[in-house]
This record gives sequence, C-alpha cells and structure tokens, in this order.
Amino acid sequence: MSPFSRPGPRRGTTEQQRPASHDQASRSCPSHTSGRPPTGPVEALREEVAQLRIAMERRPVIDMARGILMARCSCTEDDAWELLVDVSQHSNTKLHDIAEAVLATVHGGPLPAPLQDHLAAAVTRLRTR
Repeated sequence: MSPFSRPGPRRGTTEQQRPASHDQASRSCPSHTSGRPPTGPVEALREEVAQLRIAMERRPVIDMARGILMARCSCTEDDAWELLVDVSQHSNTKLHDIAEAVLATVHGGPLPAPLQDHLAAAVTRLRTR
C-alpha cells in the first residue's frame, strides 16, 4: 500500500458512520488565498502549495516572537506559543499579526494597548494554571 493511498472501510462501520474524506472536506471549505473553492484536484494542490508558502514565510516571525516572549516572560517555548495563541483567540487577531507586533517592540515601539491588555491577561492565565 502506498503512503498516499487511502485505506478501505473499517470493519463494523456503515457508510453513515464513516468520517468525510479529506477531498469532501476540502471542497466544502472556502479557499483562503483566492476567495473561491478549488474546482479540481490540480487547483486544490496549487491552493495548498500557496497556503504552505505563506505559512513558511510567516513562521520565522512567529518563532522570533516566541523567543522574545520567552525572554520577557521567563517562560518555555510551549508557553510562549500558548501565549500567542491565547492572545490571538481573545483579541480576534491573526497570530502572525500579533507576532509582528511583538517583534516591533524590539526596536523600541510599544505593543498596541489592546494587545498589551490581552497579553497581560494571557500571562496571568498561564501563571495561575
């Protein structure tokens, strides 16, 4: 069996009990880069490649922001990640935007006030666990 082939149905499951395949799920989800769902397998792969390229471009900024938070908040890598995710969820702000704002503080700029408040609250939640 190839690592890319799909396994057959599991014993004891009916068609209604089986989860939707990845192909079915990707057709129902809107596309994030072009604004429309992919129309075929080639377009779906192009869309995925575009999304992966964006993620690869943003990852270094996120990693640097994690390092800054680790130094400033005396926390672990995982805790710094949790802080970024927590602030993102509570402020309804994209994680990479928060990471860019944290990175900008290295050059003397302040963190925007709403993000300061959310970060302080996230640190408090982290410390009280």
